[in-house]
Amino acid sequence: MTTMRKVGAYGPAVVVSMLLAFVVGAVLPATVGLAVFVCGLATMLVLLVGAGESAAVRVLFRARDLSSAEAAALAPAVALLCQHGVPMGTLRLQVRDGAVPITAVGAGRSTVVVSAGLVAAVRDRQLPLDQEAAVLGHGAGVVLSGAVRSDLALEFWTLPWQALRGLADGLLLAFRWLPPVRWAWTGRFIVAAIAAAQAGAVQKWLVAAIITLVGALSYLVSPWERAWATTIRELGDEQVRQAGLAEALSRFLLRCSSSPEVHERVHALTGPAQRPQLAVVAPRA
Repeated sequence: MTTMRKVGAYGPAVVVSMLLAFVVGAVLPATVGLAVFVCGLATMLVLLVGAGESAAVRVLFRARDLSSAEAAALAPAVALLCQHGVPMGTLRLQVRDGAVPITAVGAGRSTVVVSAGLVAAVRDRQLPLDQEAAVLGHGAGVVLSGAVRSDLALEFWTLPWQALRGLADGLLLAFRWLPPVRWAWTGRFIVAAIAAAQAGAVQKWLVAAIITLVGALSYLVSPWERAWATTIRELGDEQVRQAGLAEALSRFLLRCSSSPEVHERVHALTGPAQRPQLAVVAPRA
């Protein structure tokens, strides 16, 4: 299930990024296009085997190494996690400046990116130590689960998709106040169907197929990405639970929100663990 959800979340972005790379490469000089493609492929392979992770996190997550003061501030939470059996010594902490929410996310094989908001909350003593450790342990648990070991390579390879999506989101945000734009987006399946039919009428089957695929993905990508985000959250929650910090994470979550979704998550965190049960088997006659 985890693998299928990850394929759903990243698969469309990988395919679209490859198509964009081929389109852009076709208009470049042959030597330049080949060099760009080979360099991109080599970089992705390097990231897949775990090399250059620290540099990749700096670029892709706009993160940096902790300062000595920041490391000292987080040291008690790290020590508490180690006492609870989380091997923090195998992980590297980096901080993302400008990120206000109190979060810690896993990246790659051995990196946890903490937000500047978490560091500030620790420095200002806004969080109890166990809650600091629970938030940090959630990001560490995601890394230790292995679910994000290839994410840096995927994030790099899907940069064209991210750029295209950012441009589309920006245009939609800028012009969504226009009724025709809102109608076109709401009824985009009709627009895609008409465009695909027109392409098919002149026997441009590849264009028609691409238009149909893009139209379908505009509906499917967001649910698939939400499903993957839910999987990551559940993996981190399970690691926190195994470390004995579920109550601390629950208190932190309820401080941030009292929405039904948060209460459901807290119930899953603090509820009884589901364990296999032994049944009495009657002896054979």
